[in-house]
Amino acid sequence: MKKQFIRAASLLMALLMLLCACAGCGTESGSDSSSASGQSSSSGSAEESSAGTENGLTATYPEFANHDEINITWFEQGWTGPEEDKDLIAPKIEEITNLKLGYTPMTTPTDDEYTQQLNLMIAGGEIPEAFFGGITAYTREIYQKLGESGQIWDLTEMVTEEAYPNLYALIHPEMELYATDKGQSWFLPTQTGRGYENLNEPPHGIHVSTDYMEQLDVDFPTTADEFYDFVYRSVNELGAKGLLLGENLGGINQLYEMFFPYVGSHDSYELPFDIENDYKVCNYIYSDSDEMMAAAKYIWKFASNGLLDPEALTLKTTQFQEKATQGDYAALTASWWDIDTSNDAIGHYNYIAPPPMYASDDVKKAREITWTDWVGCWSSLIINKNVDEQTVKHLLAAMDWMATEEGQLLLNAGIEGETFEFLEDGTYAYTEQFKADSNDLDWNTAAAYGVFYYAQLVQNAPAISEFQETPSALIREDNKKSWDSRAEERARYDREWEPTYDYYFLKGDKENELMPAINDARTEFLAKVVSAKSEDEVEQLVHEWNQTCINLGIDQVVEERQTAIDHIIERMSE
Repeated sequence: MKKQFIRAASLLMALLMLLCACAGCGTESGSDSSSASGQSSSSGSAEESSAGTENGLTATYPEFANHDEINITWFEQGWTGPEEDKDLIAPKIEEITNLKLGYTPMTTPTDDEYTQQLNLMIAGGEIPEAFFGGITAYTREIYQKLGESGQIWDLTEMVTEEAYPNLYALIHPEMELYATDKGQSWFLPTQTGRGYENLNEPPHGIHVSTDYMEQLDVDFPTTADEFYDFVYRSVNELGAKGLLLGENLGGINQLYEMFFPYVGSHDSYELPFDIENDYKVCNYIYSDSDEMMAAAKYIWKFASNGLLDPEALTLKTTQFQEKATQGDYAALTASWWDIDTSNDAIGHYNYIAPPPMYASDDVKKAREITWTDWVGCWSSLIINKNVDEQTVKHLLAAMDWMATEEGQLLLNAGIEGETFEFLEDGTYAYTEQFKADSNDLDWNTAAAYGVFYYAQLVQNAPAISEFQETPSALIREDNKKSWDSRAEERARYDREWEPTYDYYFLKGDKENELMPAINDARTEFLAKVVSAKSEDEVEQLVHEWNQTCINLGIDQVVEERQTAIDHIIERMSE
């Protein structure tokens, strides 16, 4: 609760300063002005505007006739961007679209620091020309305050099917999803559900050591019991270390979710809806449900038998990385790109994701449902109102071009002959030199050249799927093996399937207010489970956990969710 109070107080203070700043500056639209901090304006000399004219795209995009510049400040947390002396993509974008994209990183190692940067951004009135940020509820709240105070562009009427059809098709559902009560869209959703080739990404979560599998002569575990037995035998028969979790027991959800018939997706993830039962909210984890009780005992069994890393409760991310690269754990939990790093350091492909694991056939049956492209996004883009309208429309036109086949080849493959080449069958492959330069297509290393990085702005992987012999994420042998193990999940994907109502669910104010404290308490609860001395103590802890959640307001959260989904059903059924 203290953390939530501090964040709310920070927002209040920032908004007060924002109002004061607005009263002092007295600016409105400023359609042709430049701010004192160097906001961009059009510069249409004949020499500068030649690119858009020569490439013939001005017939489609009149905005390309003039040269414009806009600087984008990119929120980065654990990833890095282009390097000026290596960047191949931004200069090519400028050559084709006549728009120069400036790059400024905003590195924020933690969520708290990101929040502080948002607060400082509005408190000081120093909004970047364009800001590539997150998509949290707090981020959206900041954007709305900035928009309503006249500091960023309202993009609602700008991004239309007539003006920018490619971009519109890619992000229109998300613009509706995230629109305010007044129907305003203060930001562009980026990295949206339709933008990704959802079938060709390796899985995150639990990864098991194939070395120990081979020594034990076992196949991938597919049930909770099989996974436990694999870790137990690896430790007790082969002298391996057990299961390595991340900081703050990161990845422990992979254990308890084996017991949950539903897990939802995105905002509905931890309190999913039972779509077969009138979309009733399923509260497995924030209660003493039968599912949570069984899951807690399963976690305790790992801990009590010495199958969890002994430093599980105090482990920091740097320690996790060091331990993971030793290669002597039976299993660990991580994102697939972090597994890349671990396997590289080990010296061979060692950790592979198993097929989905379930506690029972009933859970498996409930989880094996049809799915399609998610409605939502990973990031967002706002534009300062001091940027003139011509430049805003030039950026939108450039983004519309980026959504095309040609644009996506540039963003994701780079420049033909330098980073990739076309093969006889019409697909493309990255050059051996670029693979070497990018550490076998490591994302951060490739981003130094601009490859992959600018695709965060407009990602439309399906536009170039026919050109991809092997998607970049699957070129690595370990990623491909992890991907292969999830074939059953891919078989249930249907691109044309109409999403169920829960795809359009967003967390409400009460949930945003109460859940941080509840989730802090969850970490404490799971730590107690890991440290418990007996199964009876685990049972008592689960019952106490249920009461803690009630005291912290979980019933209010469930009620708000149920009301929200009922409203979505009513609205979309009209």
